[in-house]
Amino acid sequence: MNQSNSNNKKQCVVCNKSGGILICDGCQKTFCGKHVIEHRQDLSDQLDSLMEEHDSLQHELEQPSMRRNSLLQKIDRWEKDSITKIQIAAESARRSLLEFIDQSKPGLRKAYGNITDSLRAAREDDDFSEYDLDHWKKQLKDIEAEITSPAAAKLTLDKGSPIYLMAVQIHDSGSSQSSGRHEQPPAPTKAASNPAIQERFLQTLGPVRLEDGGYLAKQSSSSSDYAYIRGRLLYLRGTHTTRFRLEKFKQPYYIFFGCMSSKIALQPDAFRLSSAVGWFGSHQVYEQGLCSRSCKKSEFNSNKIQTNDVISLTFDCAQLEIRLFHERMKTTCTLAVDQKLTPFPWQLLVVLCNSGDAIRVLPNA
Repeated sequence: MNQSNSNNKKQCVVCNKSGGILICDGCQKTFCGKHVIEHRQDLSDQLDSLMEEHDSLQHELEQPSMRRNSLLQKIDRWEKDSITKIQIAAESARRSLLEFIDQSKPGLRKAYGNITDSLRAAREDDDFSEYDLDHWKKQLKDIEAEITSPAAAKLTLDKGSPIYLMAVQIHDSGSSQSSGRHEQPPAPTKAASNPAIQERFLQTLGPVRLEDGGYLAKQSSSSSDYAYIRGRLLYLRGTHTTRFRLEKFKQPYYIFFGCMSSKIALQPDAFRLSSAVGWFGSHQVYEQGLCSRSCKKSEFNSNKIQTNDVISLTFDCAQLEIRLFHERMKTTCTLAVDQKLTPFPWQLLVVLCNSGDAIRVLPNA
């Protein structure tokens, strides 16, 4: 601090007095004797605060913490989200396999019963040979194989699933001794050049055949039987739209489009479950399993739907609703989804009823 020339008559910036004025070399402000002490104390407090920040930064330098590092926080969130998606996919695959095994049990029990009758008869009549023993051994091994590893069930890895591996990409911004940082835009990753995740048909129940890698579904019965189909994607957040072409259907139109919770197993009358929301034929609207025929309520009129029409089904997880858009008629139908009855993740549900009905998933726009 330098004492000012008394002729200047400068005043203290705090109390406006001109006695004993000093000028601070740092901020070039003038202070009286009392307030220059307070000014120095304030500077000392700022230094103490800076020292605390310095010490904290040193600790962060030695051991980065999740609390302060935003990238570590993003990695942690990605890990938790991916684990959740994997657990959901595993549970869905597990349910599908157990359902298939349950459907196979009647045939296996019948085959097992036939072997039991043959063994008992051979024991009672004492009428068997090495050939018979080998034959029965083979039959038992075949049944065991169908129980432990069904030949008709195969595990496939869905390489188009929306779970990506995370990596850290480092961009060279020049020497760390440089006085300034020259930020460069990150190079595009492989994921950025991939097309958007595409919906396909995956899980089925009843008389239905999937073709073209799951993009085409056909009702395969010679009569009118319900065929249930679920999509391969799970919807947790955001807005997602899939387009469908109605390639063939028997008049009057009787196809269900909607959603249900992936936590509920696919089963007969799935569209009548409290988890299901969607649109059926005969102007039927299903809201949490309850059916109504109010066209005004959702602007849904199934009589106007024609072969080769294209419709879009949108899952809006943020607004908790699904929307059905008819491209030819330019009409949109909207239904609210009760998250308590249809908990996330949501899953596409389609039901075909008449023989030969066929719908195709169209590529994302």
